[in-house]
Amino acid sequence: MPEILPGAYGLTERTIREIRARDRRQADLFVRIVTGSLGTLWLTFTVLIYVHAARRAPLLGLVMAPLLAGLGAVIAGLPVAMVGGLLSWLAYPPHPMSAALERYEAATVGIRTCNVCRLARGDSTPKSGVSFCGRCDAWICPECRRRYDRRAIAALKRGAAGTLPQSAAQG
Repeated sequence: MPEILPGAYGLTERTIREIRARDRRQADLFVRIVTGSLGTLWLTFTVLIYVHAARRAPLLGLVMAPLLAGLGAVIAGLPVAMVGGLLSWLAYPPHPMSAALERYEAATVGIRTCNVCRLARGDSTPKSGVSFCGRCDAWICPECRRRYDRRAIAALKRGAAGTLPQSAAQG
């Protein structure tokens, strides 16, 4: 099989590093927005619930306030994630050559594990057609490419756990 070079797609090593750095900053901003907003919501809801319960049942309020606040923060998580995704995309728009990098990665990749399936669903089976997504900094199967909910869950898990994606570990 002939070797496919990045130059065939108009890419240089500097451009590839630039694209990946921009996409990594975008993903980090998304994680910071979502985790920071949900943490702030949880803390605010906890204080408000405890203040409300302090007159009637202070001990029960002390126990229940963090639990109920966590539930409220989780419910607010979807709109926060949508706004976070939009803001991070506006702060770091796609590089003009990012589509060329995705085509290059798709041409050079074989069968591999989808990072989104692994993190979001726990499915580590190798799949065909998996390509690298610079936005997510992860290898994504064709099914997960259209599933932004799974991609957001995987990005949050990767950002919260501080794990390296397979692309960084392999290359």
